[in-house]
Amino acid sequence: MFNGYTGDFRINGKRRDLKAFKPNVAFITQDTSLQPYLSVKEAMHFAANLKIGTHMSPAAKRERVLSILVAIGMYENRNTHTGNLSGGQRKRLAIALELVNNPPVLVLDEPTSGLDSSTCNQLITLLKKLAVEGRNVICTIHQPSALTFSMFDHLYAIAEGQCIYAGGSQNLVPFLGALNLHCPESYNPADYLMEIATHDYDTEDERQVDKLIALMDNGRNDDYRQSKTARVAQLAAMRKVEQMMNSGLLTPVTAPIMSGGVGHCRQSFNFKPLTPINELSSRIWDSQMGCDDAKSDANCCKPKKKKKNKPTMSMPTLELDPAHLCKRENIYATPFYRQLSILLLRTFLLIWRDSSLTTMRFGIHLAIGLLIGFLYYGIGNDAANSMNNFRYVFYTIMFIMYCAFSGILVKFPVELPIVSREHFNRWYSLRAYYVAITLADLPIQIICSSLFIVPTYLMTRQPLEPWRFGMFFLIVFMTALVAQSIGLAVGAALSMNMGAILGPFFICPFLAFSGFFLQEKDAPVYLRWFFDVSFLKYSLDGAMLALFGYDRARLECNEMYCHLSRPKHILKDLDMVNANYQLAIFFMLGLLIMMRILAFYIMSFRLRLFR
Repeated sequence: MFNGYTGDFRINGKRRDLKAFKPNVAFITQDTSLQPYLSVKEAMHFAANLKIGTHMSPAAKRERVLSILVAIGMYENRNTHTGNLSGGQRKRLAIALELVNNPPVLVLDEPTSGLDSSTCNQLITLLKKLAVEGRNVICTIHQPSALTFSMFDHLYAIAEGQCIYAGGSQNLVPFLGALNLHCPESYNPADYLMEIATHDYDTEDERQVDKLIALMDNGRNDDYRQSKTARVAQLAAMRKVEQMMNSGLLTPVTAPIMSGGVGHCRQSFNFKPLTPINELSSRIWDSQMGCDDAKSDANCCKPKKKKKNKPTMSMPTLELDPAHLCKRENIYATPFYRQLSILLLRTFLLIWRDSSLTTMRFGIHLAIGLLIGFLYYGIGNDAANSMNNFRYVFYTIMFIMYCAFSGILVKFPVELPIVSREHFNRWYSLRAYYVAITLADLPIQIICSSLFIVPTYLMTRQPLEPWRFGMFFLIVFMTALVAQSIGLAVGAALSMNMGAILGPFFICPFLAFSGFFLQEKDAPVYLRWFFDVSFLKYSLDGAMLALFGYDRARLECNEMYCHLSRPKHILKDLDMVNANYQLAIFFMLGLLIMMRILAFYIMSFRLRLFR
């Protein structure tokens, strides 16, 4: 994008400091993905607790959330799940989620896409009021209506990678007239400009786009900046939308008043349409609002004091001075442990609300467990069924492993749009999210494994020694965790469709060298090293040792002759005489840690691509 160009990024004439700039910018994507099982109020409270630091009391956070919901016309829908909201309501809620910490810069990608004309006017009016208060609102819009177009303060139009117009929306028609491109009176100037950009008015001798680029000097010409007289037309457009709101055609929206949030003082809901902002980003000025005087020198980074000027009609400017920042990296509003606790609470709440999926996982494990229990009923101490015991152990490992693998495979791809937006806007760190989803699924996996292993272990009449059952459960559960880690890495690396198709193929090499289909002693010499890196081989060894190792007594034989009545002979016949349970556990633990780290860095890489 910037090939052939050199220079600095500057904000208000000052060189941009990325750490200072990012916490002050909120980016709202075109795809307003939200957690469908959270209510509007719950989503706002989670956002407030993550994006606002401890300088603001819980009561003040609740007050701010309510004030924003009332202002954007979502108070009546506060108990509605976000999955049941309309398109316009979802757009307004996405904006409200980023307003909780009052960022001075809002960047929106196609905010009006998929909305009807009236909802579009309502949303643009809300953005306009936020801009009038002093925020910098930047939008990409392809086809604005005439009413929407008239509300823009500054228009920057691009064609073929170059600027064809930069200035006030009211100055576009005079600009085109200077080039003998006269917009019809009944025509939307935005549509007319787009037709010029798509070469509808080109001739064989000249291209109109080149004329626009030349007159605008590729965006360097400032002659068409918005004038004060142009604001009259904008106010008229806003009044027209206000009349539609007052008549009940649109839900009334306005810009929320942001209180400082210090202490427990409460304010009534008195929403004036245009109210000047009294604070910048709460991330930058945490110390200004919540630090004790005694500790201010050591822990706070207060901005330099400025002389108070008389209020003027000019718009407030955004100041991002790196000198105002602490020396440490001050990226997130809340510390890691606080992020983790909030994300864990949200994850458990979503699991509870989406009970159908969790209940289905429980039901499948229990139903298949009962089926396998009846299929292999009473074979645990029967020497004639020694190989069936081996098959039972293998099926147990494979079922638990594949269920854990497939259950986590699509989790990150499904949540990627939400995580990308929230992480990009500095709600929480990837580390906190990763630990939260890891811890949240542990009890679910323990319950699923228990619902399968406990009934099958009892129904097949395996040794009723607690330590043997514990060893068996532990090695199978470790297999499930390793499979989850592999599924998480594959899901993070691939799209949802590709992961669902190619995911099982990442398990196949481990399965082929598990020792069930082909023993290591019978494999070619040059392929035997694959057995040493197959986690299913170690899992199968550990599970068989738990049931038949450690000097287990001879099995009962109810037939005339039982070839494999001694557990040691069973292990020898299966090429497991040299197996080591401790080695299997340590290998599984090492592979678990390695795959978790790999999945984390793959997620980090995917999120960097979003930026």
